[in-house]
Amino acid sequence: MTTALDSVDIDAALGSLINLSGKMRMLSHRAALFAMLISTKGTAGQAYLASYDEATREFSDIFQAICRGHDALGIPARAVEELAAQGAIDDAIRIPIQTFLGQTTTLRTNLETGNASGAEVEKLVDLVAGDLLSALNRLTAAVSACLKARMGSRQAQSEQTRVAMLRAVGSISDVSMKVKLISLNATIEAARAGPYGKSFGVIAAEIRTLSEDAARSAQGLRDQMERTA
Repeated sequence: MTTALDSVDIDAALGSLINLSGKMRMLSHRAALFAMLISTKGTAGQAYLASYDEATREFSDIFQAICRGHDALGIPARAVEELAAQGAIDDAIRIPIQTFLGQTTTLRTNLETGNASGAEVEKLVDLVAGDLLSALNRLTAAVSACLKARMGSRQAQSEQTRVAMLRAVGSISDVSMKVKLISLNATIEAARAGPYGKSFGVIAAEIRTLSEDAARSAQGLRDQMERTA
């Protein structure tokens, strides 16, 4: 069962994933840029290898967070389950990302040994600027849609709860009014009974007091809900 605190954590994680999916676009472009620099500058380009590794490793970490959660990135498994439940991550998103990770891993070995061909680098650049960019844009939109759906659902539930409470408050007011009328009638009857109705009159007065207290409480609840609406 998801508690209110869990729900807030999930929303925060989805918000973080929106930012992280945007960061993936930047990281993929950095990886492609460093791959081009390394392949064109020969041994002088090896200085960029650590930056290439950092970009691809961070990209991979974010993808793992999307697939399985990542505590270090503040993405709990429950947020991933929410994405899965709404079918947010499909093959159109997943496959280009996996292809990018596969290509960067293979290319990394060739970059280090100086055997990376221009065709390999060009293939990576085309992927980054084409299918991968489209997939990451879809990812950002999917996570955003998931977060908006959750917020919309909670807003609808809150409105339903408010309506139900207003009805309950209305019922309290109605019952209170009826009890008050009964107590007034009982007071009148007790007065007519003279000294024999004295005890009954005390009880009737107490019932009337309780009904008035209930009416005031109901009105207080109604006023509070209208102020927070």
